[in-house]
Amino acid sequence: MLPPEGGELSRASVLTVAMAALVHRYTALDRVSIDVLDGRDTLSVALAEESSTIDLVAGLSTAPRSDREPGPFALSFTGDSGSADTSAARELVLHADPEGARVTLSFDAAEFDDAYADRVAGHYKALLDHMVRTPHAPVARLNILTARETDTMLRAWNDTDTRLTEDICLHQAFEARAAEAPDAVAAVFGAESWSFGTVNRRANEMAHRLIELGVGPDVRVGIHLEKTPDLLIAILGVLKAGGAYVPLDPRYPRDRLETMVRGTGCAVMISSRELDRTLSARVRHQLLVDEPESRPDAPAENPVTEVRPDSLCYVIHTSGSTGTPKPIALCHRGVLNNLADLNTRYGVGPDDAVLALSSPSFDMSVYEFLGITIAGGTVVIPDAEAGYHPASWWELVDRYHVTVWNTAPPLIELFLDFVETGGDPRPLPLKLCMTGGDWVPATMPARFRKVAPRLRFVALGGATEASIHSTAYEWDASEEWSGGHLPYGRPLANQRTYLLDERMMPVPVGVPGELYLAGVGLARGYLDRPQETSERFVQWTCGDHPTERLYRTGDMARFWPDGLIEILGRQDFQVKINGIRVELGEIESVLAAHPGVKRAVVVSRTAPDGHVTLVAYVTGERGGTLDYASLFDALHARLPKHMVPSSIEIVDALPLNKNGKVDRRALSSPTHESATTPPAPQGAPERAGDWYRAVLDAWCDVLGVEHLDGHDNFFEIGGDSMKAIRSMVRIDRRLRVSDIYEHPTVTALADHLTDRYGEQPGS
Repeated sequence: MLPPEGGELSRASVLTVAMAALVHRYTALDRVSIDVLDGRDTLSVALAEESSTIDLVAGLSTAPRSDREPGPFALSFTGDSGSADTSAARELVLHADPEGARVTLSFDAAEFDDAYADRVAGHYKALLDHMVRTPHAPVARLNILTARETDTMLRAWNDTDTRLTEDICLHQAFEARAAEAPDAVAAVFGAESWSFGTVNRRANEMAHRLIELGVGPDVRVGIHLEKTPDLLIAILGVLKAGGAYVPLDPRYPRDRLETMVRGTGCAVMISSRELDRTLSARVRHQLLVDEPESRPDAPAENPVTEVRPDSLCYVIHTSGSTGTPKPIALCHRGVLNNLADLNTRYGVGPDDAVLALSSPSFDMSVYEFLGITIAGGTVVIPDAEAGYHPASWWELVDRYHVTVWNTAPPLIELFLDFVETGGDPRPLPLKLCMTGGDWVPATMPARFRKVAPRLRFVALGGATEASIHSTAYEWDASEEWSGGHLPYGRPLANQRTYLLDERMMPVPVGVPGELYLAGVGLARGYLDRPQETSERFVQWTCGDHPTERLYRTGDMARFWPDGLIEILGRQDFQVKINGIRVELGEIESVLAAHPGVKRAVVVSRTAPDGHVTLVAYVTGERGGTLDYASLFDALHARLPKHMVPSSIEIVDALPLNKNGKVDRRALSSPTHESATTPPAPQGAPERAGDWYRAVLDAWCDVLGVEHLDGHDNFFEIGGDSMKAIRSMVRIDRRLRVSDIYEHPTVTALADHLTDRYGEQPGS
């Protein structure tokens, strides 16, 4: 619909502001300049949040056109697409013929194809129609999609309804497998294996004890255990009792674990004799998995409780911007849907096994302990030391015929680095790789396929708040992907995805928007945190689309024409470190609480190899002094290793942007070098047996520096646990990550290796 001539709004002015509004929706420009080809003027339109069509027309301004390079947008009211000045390279030109009531859009053919041009033309018509019909409505809230596009993006691309399971809970799916094949192997640890029947019986015994202690639906139970089959038994025991487990990784700092226990109101703590009483947070009851059962006649049958699919199954924590971990409350229905979907979609069954490499406090571990076992498969659990060395992973995969790999991309990188730099050339039995939680390099699938020829490689996307994974993209060697990282893919079964702008309007194909998740997987919210829950879980509708609950991820993404989702980056201060979501604000909060610190800012940097590191900048109180050691000590005491910045710089002042806020983009620039970056040595000593040179070369490589001093601390000059593992592969296969933590300088580690293995590095 073209606007009528005359009246409050002229046809020319409405066509102009509609063009500016369209450009704004595609580019987020707050002021759009449009050259007038019929004269020498440039029209300028300022677009504010609440501006209506009438407001935009009233605010139109005109200025003489600059003699500089022509702008990207232009219009003509002669209707002649061959009018003067159209030879200049412009992205979009509007030709309007008021007399004939016809509008034509011209595009730069070198930049845009016909399909793109057709979409934009449809959006302009849709927006123009809305602006004419509702001239007093805020233009920013008018839908620019055509009816067909709206139906495709909101309905067709989200047509994922599938019945995967009966109306049951996670532990009931395990019980069904135990009844079907009680002698099948559920878990392997060291030289021992546990059958489904044994695991189910022991979990039942624990569940009955928990029930006696008052555990029932939605009651939280902390699980503070190392990764062994006892962890699987404890998880199932809590679920069978009707409760929700709270995973507490013993490798996390004690203060953080105690905050988790208090914040979730754990009624019972399941631990071991080795770890008993290491946490001071008070719970009503303690239960030790390796304590002899005082009742030999303890019931061993599956307990019957009031737990339902919408009851809580676990509460898992992610980093919180307020300085404390956020407890996310997940339900059986959503988690079981995700696990059953992955197993069904990729054919995982009783003949499969997965290597459990994820931390129990990271939600990818849910598949390793529950996902594989409800499929009838086996979880292979490495011991504490083997869990940190790629050589041990290879041996376990080969020995136990592991077929499923399930980790974040950084661990895959470590594994492939090891295999490619001298690992065993025999093909691996892996059939399926499921990875997510971080950027997935586009080159990774082909690299993995070389060592596992039968491998299906799947990149998964989503959030802990939506039951682990929400989207999937399976790599196809015959399809070329142009991006540096694999896309997010499409929504999984019974899940939905939406890309919305800041006004929560759907964005067109190719235009960045924030990713929102919906469907059966959504969490209840953040446990006992209604305000934070309401900020991230929102009610939404659009036109005739029914109202539904969404989770806003903070990820920016865009649709491709076929509905594929490509992730572009974070909207806020969250980053992914080794696949684990980190709120930079939480790290800043710990630093800011340190005596003498006035202000702290943490930024992320991405190295050329794609590895993300954290760098902290702090300013001190007037007259005070700060030292690096005490700052690092404070971070290590309160945060997991993956959240401790690689380096800290103590500065007099932080750079500010034009709005007076800290310029985080400037700090993230590689030109800002940390004060903790090691100086060039005055000459590295020659060491007997070449261990010194082997360690020095490996650390320079993984830290990305040219020089190191023999007494520089690996973890204070940019090292972290992942870089430690990468360096292990380069130094010697016998090395363990604990060796680097205990001997964190080149000199100390070289001396340790000489004492243990002799003069020559091992091959």
